[in-house]
Amino acid sequence: MAMGLNADQLESAQRKLMRGIEHVETLRGETRAFENGGAYVFESERKSRSAQEVEYRCFAIQRKEMPSHWPLLAGEAIQCLRSALDHFIYAASGRNRRTQFPIFTDACEFQVLSPRMMKGVPKAMRTSIERAQPYRCTPSAPAQDPLAQLNSLSNLDKHRVLAAFASAVTNEGVGVPDGVNLSWEEFGTDKHLGPGKTYVSTLVAHTEGSTENMDVQPMFAYEVRIEGRPINVLVWIAKRVFRTLAECDAGKPLPPFAPYPI
Repeated sequence: MAMGLNADQLESAQRKLMRGIEHVETLRGETRAFENGGAYVFESERKSRSAQEVEYRCFAIQRKEMPSHWPLLAGEAIQCLRSALDHFIYAASGRNRRTQFPIFTDACEFQVLSPRMMKGVPKAMRTSIERAQPYRCTPSAPAQDPLAQLNSLSNLDKHRVLAAFASAVTNEGVGVPDGVNLSWEEFGTDKHLGPGKTYVSTLVAHTEGSTENMDVQPMFAYEVRIEGRPINVLVWIAKRVFRTLAECDAGKPLPPFAPYPI
């Protein structure tokens, strides 16, 4: 059964939600273009160690600077999504100015601290809010739950500093000719890529024959991350906020494969 909020009461939360989703989509599109636009190229330096061994030191070379407006755009997306939850609670409480949407990773903290955040909110809606808590939805790792991630990023942007963006290696591989064996001395996966030239990894190629014409080709993939998280974390957050608002308004869980506006 729906909680009975009318269109005017829901409008503020809905507008915040849709604005946040717009910002997330914009940011995701721009980061994809950056990743696919040759922002980094990879090269290797070859050094002979012996008649049968060649060392390859691999580097990433930045060709395009990361846009400076991304932290601001991310902050706007994050705060709109966080505000959508708070605006919803405010409307449901009868416009109690001391309300906010509680987000807790610990059940005891929720029981002790959340009641004053939800003063005036109908009991059935409080049940839906408790059901949406990170400790309920992601019990094995509540801090990784999308709402917990939203809370962390919101507090960072609101009280401390702009969110940090960086590119990081996601996958690495190598084309290996016949008769050659490889050993990695240092992996590059998850290594952040800075401006200029960044050292990524070292591998050694071994062969029983001549190394003169050895053709080993290291390959890497990278992605843009926000505070060490994949950009898609913002998509996961937006979907979770949408689902949470819909379930709180309806007073029951949505079907597992309910559509999302993102």
